[in-house]
Amino acid sequence: MNENTPIYVSESEVELPFADVLANVGDEVVPVDVVTECAGQLVTEVVIKLLDLELAGWIAAVPGSYVRIRKASHVRRTYVLV
Repeated sequence: MNENTPIYVSESEVELPFADVLANVGDEVVPVDVVTECAGQLVTEVVIKLLDLELAGWIAAVPGSYVRIRKASHVRRTYVLV
């Protein structure tokens, strides 16, 4: 296996990023203000975390809201600059 080969691990083996915010985004569409209120954090902090979660593939953005993406496994990639 070379260094660019994706490693597949189950979601239960992956440390959840921003678990405090991710826990408030479920299978149903959840508005940003609800996520913010449930997380008990500032809107600016939650929006940054939501964007990071979206870019990492944990959640998807829908107009004004977010929804959790359910996957059988999560992909962790390592990139090596040559």
